[in-house]
Amino acid sequence: MLRRLFVVLLLFVSPLVNAQAQNELKIVYFDAFPPYSYVNNKGQMEGILVDIAREVLEHRMGLEVSHQGLPWARAQSMVKNGQADAFISVATSERLKYVDAALEPVVVGPITLFTKNDPASVNKLVNVQTVDDLKPLNILDYSGNGWGNAHFPEAEFQRILLFDLADAFNMLAKGRGDVIATDKIVANYVLKELAVSQSVTEVPTVLDVVAFSLCIGKQSPYLVVLEAFSAEMGKFRAEGGDKRIVQKYQ
Repeated sequence: MLRRLFVVLLLFVSPLVNAQAQNELKIVYFDAFPPYSYVNNKGQMEGILVDIAREVLEHRMGLEVSHQGLPWARAQSMVKNGQADAFISVATSERLKYVDAALEPVVVGPITLFTKNDPASVNKLVNVQTVDDLKPLNILDYSGNGWGNAHFPEAEFQRILLFDLADAFNMLAKGRGDVIATDKIVANYVLKELAVSQSVTEVPTVLDVVAFSLCIGKQSPYLVVLEAFSAEMGKFRAEGGDKRIVQKYQ
């Protein structure tokens, strides 16, 4: 029995040891995606994804990890080309051509609705339950919103694109659009910095959820840690650790 237990432990631990024998696990992030990942005023990476990665990969799994922020296209290219080991993002079919994703997500962001804080505006959204229900409305969105690009095709939806989410909220507060459908975690972070925050309200209909997963390049020696990461991430979530980190940024 003891010999069998030793063999099982050896099979589980040896991939981690082999990975650690390589260079540190290099994770690259979008450097301007608060509160998920961004460079702070000290030039250091921080954010929800970074904090959770540090807690699970470094503190719980004992791995040596570097966290680097870059323009998003470059970060993805580095993982694709084997210049970095991993990123944390949505595991799209295109990305899964060159990465494998952990089964347990790092963060799950709900897509909810925001509108001007007045009865007439809220009433327009009372019966909205699906993305298609937004077709009659003027949707405010921002350039680079991947979820919006995927769900609001130009031929079917009336979507006005702004520079960023803050601009979209400012337009919404002025009544120059009916609704914003976006990640609640990002929205709450942006709204707390805006003077118009009291002029905007959330309609807590969850249209979708967006899962951010640890994605490790198929060329990386650290590919073997995905199963162990999922197990530790699951424990961390069960303890409420992910919610505590998200709340820190709200």
